[in-house]
Amino acid sequence: MTLGLVADAGGLLRLPARLPRAIAAEYLLTGRRIPAAEAAGWGLVNRVVPAAELMTAARGLADAICSAAPLAVAAVLEILRETEGADIRAGYSLLRSGSLPAYHRMLGSRDAREGALAFAERRMPRWTGE
Repeated sequence: MTLGLVADAGGLLRLPARLPRAIAAEYLLTGRRIPAAEAAGWGLVNRVVPAAELMTAARGLADAICSAAPLAVAAVLEILRETEGADIRAGYSLLRSGSLPAYHRMLGSRDAREGALAFAERRMPRWTGE
């Protein structure tokens, strides 16, 4: 708004889905920047850390994701992408439809069996991506 343009690269459509409409409208109509703590309060960011700790926090999050089963990570990303905006019933229907290849690949994978076995044996799993 302060540049004579609207946030038509997605913000104008996504913000009202993430915030109460009146709050989204205020940000969109005024162009007011959202301070980090305020964005965290609305759930728009995962966490706020001091600038000096930013890379450490980002690497910690990346390490946690990278230590997870790669096929499960791919399945979660696919499910999140394909069910965005869907209600629970529609989401379950999509899961059972057979149209989510990463999800179905994960279900029958060696990694799925390895995760259950590692849990039962009380050890860390060894992911292969297979």
